[in-house]
Amino acid sequence: MKKMLTAAALVVAAVTMSAQPALAVETGDFYATGIGPGPSAAVASAEKVARLYARNTGWQDSQCYVRGSDIRSHFDYYSARVWLYCQR
Repeated sequence: MKKMLTAAALVVAAVTMSAQPALAVETGDFYATGIGPGPSAAVASAEKVARLYARNTGWQDSQCYVRGSDIRSHFDYYSARVWLYCQR
């Protein structure tokens, strides 16, 4: 009985050690700027451009989200810079 348990433990250890390593996670960062009459319009404009960049390199919209934005006020419009972070 003791030999059988030892053999079973060795088999489990061998299977565990030969398991495939975890898959690497691929990430992407995309930056874009946009303008608009208000802060939300400027961010939406910049996000639209950043998502276009991401799609052109093979990312899907569901794999990306806005991680940060910087909004600036000008005389009669707003500008925004958006950081789009993608992961798969």
